[in-house]
Amino acid sequence: MQKLLNQISVPNVAKPHSVNALGIEGHDLTDVDFTLYNEATQTRGILTESFRNIGFRPLKTSILGTPDKLRSAVVGGEIDFLVMEADENPDNMCDFVRDIRHGRIGANPYLVVTIVTWRPDGRMIQDFIEAGTDDVVVMPASTRFTSGRVDQLIDHRREFVVTTKYIGPDRRSGKRNPNDELGTFKVPNGLRFKATGDETAKPNSAHMKHANDLVATHRLRRVTLRLEQLAAQAERFTAAHPGTPLPNTPLEELLTLVDEIENRTGDEGRVDVSELIASMGDIRQAILTSESANPDVFALLKVYAQALLAVQRGDKKASEFVLRAVRKAKQVVEERGQSRD
Repeated sequence: MQKLLNQISVPNVAKPHSVNALGIEGHDLTDVDFTLYNEATQTRGILTESFRNIGFRPLKTSILGTPDKLRSAVVGGEIDFLVMEADENPDNMCDFVRDIRHGRIGANPYLVVTIVTWRPDGRMIQDFIEAGTDDVVVMPASTRFTSGRVDQLIDHRREFVVTTKYIGPDRRSGKRNPNDELGTFKVPNGLRFKATGDETAKPNSAHMKHANDLVATHRLRRVTLRLEQLAAQAERFTAAHPGTPLPNTPLEELLTLVDEIENRTGDEGRVDVSELIASMGDIRQAILTSESANPDVFALLKVYAQALLAVQRGDKKASEFVLRAVRKAKQVVEERGQSRD
């Protein structure tokens, strides 16, 4: 449990510069648009009072008790800090957080989100971490403790990371992998902007677009890197097991990655990339129609991924690499077509 809590906390509480109603030093939260979602009426009053004691103001606070009202509030976009009590429907709340992070609900995927639970359930906490929540507070918690957690989200919010399936605060502890070519990045933080006046944290259109562009770039690169890795594994497997079909799980993931790359890759007017994307349909079809897995096709797919990575990285020789990949693709597909005739 302590290991899980370490993943959702950060050291060094912010330096205080105001005093709340209970005399606890912290940030000025009077302008923060705060939304509390709680389906359990028996604890709603307790939580409302707890956050008001921290410094959130009634005129800036919305208390919601139904999923429809929660969805409408997030879609409306006038929220700086969202707190959700998750004990009634934890699975639904996990899905909701994930939908926010992936831009499926609301206009701000970087909304600061805290989960409150009265059950110290390690599995549930892990689920919320994997969904992309910023923090999980296990109740009952003192006002001082909760205030400190809010200060941490203002001053030390974790930077975001994007993987093939996850968008949210980076949970990895210690030094990052030196071979990770993408890393993390800061995202808009409306809570920080309202509490400190830091314009760089303001979730305005320019900052949102910058963060969204980074997410799109990182997501495409992560997917392409994963495709390269999976294609190499498939090539080795099929070479070592001639005539044996690739297992369904890696095959399904591989084809899903191919589809996602096709959907996410913009050619930006580049003829070489347009040709490469066009050839992907032939490669995919060759994999689907092959009676037995062929290492040549997966080797070709690996080259395809490497060519796209060269483009994504801005490699000066990317165009040459891409055109070679397209020519090789056409040759392999044509040869396989002739062998079946």
